[in-house]
Formats: sequence, C-alpha cells, structure tokens
Amino acid sequence: MESSTAKYADLFAALASEPRLEIMRLLFATYPQGMIVSDIQAKLQIPNSTLSHHLEKLRQEHLISSRKEKQYIWYAVNTKTIEDLLAFLFNGCAIANPRSRQDKLDPVRNPFTEAGFMFEGFLNSIESLFDSVFDRIVLPRGFERFTQKATQVIALAQDESRRLGHQYVGTEQLLLGLLGEGTGTAAQILLAEGLNVENLRIEVEKRIGRGKGTPLDIPFTPRAKRVLELSVEQSQRLGDQYIGTEHLLLGILRERGGMAVRVLESLGVNLYSLEQRILQWNASN
Repeated sequence: MESSTAKYADLFAALASEPRLEIMRLLFATYPQGMIVSDIQAKLQIPNSTLSHHLEKLRQEHLISSRKEKQYIWYAVNTKTIEDLLAFLFNGCAIANPRSRQDKLDPVRNPFTEAGFMFEGFLNSIESLFDSVFDRIVLPRGFERFTQKATQVIALAQDESRRLGHQYVGTEQLLLGLLGEGTGTAAQILLAEGLNVENLRIEVEKRIGRGKGTPLDIPFTPRAKRVLELSVEQSQRLGDQYIGTEHLLLGILRERGGMAVRVLESLGVNLYSLEQRILQWNASN
C-alpha cells in the first residue's frame, strides 16, 4: 500500500500547477481526439519551452498520452490513469470497517496531511477538472462505497460500449465488465458457471449488433441505472458497508427485463442457482 500511495502522491504533484490543470482541462474537452501542441499553446498563451516541460511531466506520470500522425504530435488524456486516481480518492478512504472481503480496498493513510500539505485545498482546486468525469459516469447515491473492483467494472463496461460502437452503457455491458474484471467475486462466480468473456461477447454482439460510434459522454440506459441502484439496495439488505462486484451482479439479476438477464438465460445459466450461489458466498465471508 505504501508504494501505491506514493504513486498517487506523484500524480497529485504532477497536477499541482495551474498550467497543467488547464492543459488537462483542454484535453478532457477534446477527448478522445486530443490536441496538438500548437493548438494548446494558442489557447493557453504560454511559451513553447514551458509548455513542453508541462506536457512531458504529465506524460511521464501517464496522465496524458501522445501519438504521432504525419508531422503532428497529438496529446490526449489517459483515462485509465484518471479512473485509477478517482478510484483511489473515492474508494480507498471511504470504506469504514467493512467485513473482510477480497473486493474491498484497504483504507489508506493520507500522506499529504502528514506532510503538512493542504490536501483539502488542493482537491478543491481540481474539483472542476474532475467534475466532467463524474458527470459522464453518473453513478447513483452511495457511489463512495463502491469498491475499487466495482468501480473498475463501470470503466470496463464503458470500454465495451466503445468496442461495439454503441452510444450507451446497458445491462449487457455491465455484465461484460463484471466478467472482464476477472478477479472479483462476481467474476469468479460467473467463471464457475462456465462463462468466459469471449463467449459472452459473441452472444451480446449477436443480440445487439454493432453501432456507428460512441460519444464522449456515454449515458447509462434506464435499466443499467436501475441495476446500479439495485446494487446499492442489495448491499444495504445484506448489511454490507460497501458495494462490491457481487452486489452489482445481484442488481443485474434483479433487473429481470434487462438484456444481461436474457443473455445469461440464452447461455444456459440458471438465474435462481446463480443468485443462491452469490448469497451463499456472502453468508460465508
């Protein structure tokens, strides 16, 4: 945990300047295409040598990525690093004394406070930068109790939407995210049912096909939003102080009209047995 915390300390240090925050804001606004150096320079009106220094620092910390197209170098936000950073902020410090579970992220010390760093003030300074990310995810009340793995499932579901070129995240993408995460409770239970990511992808694509492109802001369908709400309810019903991948899977099973349930049934999964397996795991851990 020490090395993990140090990694996030480096990320915050890389963001701890107004020009770099402005660069990140510009790149968020133009994601996924990104911007070339001359356009960034024209927007921010800072010397090229200074801009190059800021871009290199952000790139070294994997907050942004670069690619070359013809004579231009394009810079774009590295969403994976941002998602990891958000998971650290909103999961690691928010789970208060949960029962011992493999999905939980252990509480971490705040090295910034210990070092006399005004962490709260710094968070306020980047709040508007991260607001756009929260708006895109649109998670229900109780999101702060999602485990790191459950949060990763949401990001993977969005990736599945992009892969298929769809303009939404549905229950079927959430199911793919649960299995694709690979190590959480839900993934292990689904694997025990004989499912695998490739077969699940084939079945999902067979039913919904491919779209023509994914927008920057990927909305959740009403049923997918309901699954997230149900996962919070299932966590409360079971007396858990966190929301893990198993709660997301229970939410999918309770949203009977969703595409995910139809996909599971078409693959020969007994929904009742699957739910009982989850509840038995919950009772024994």
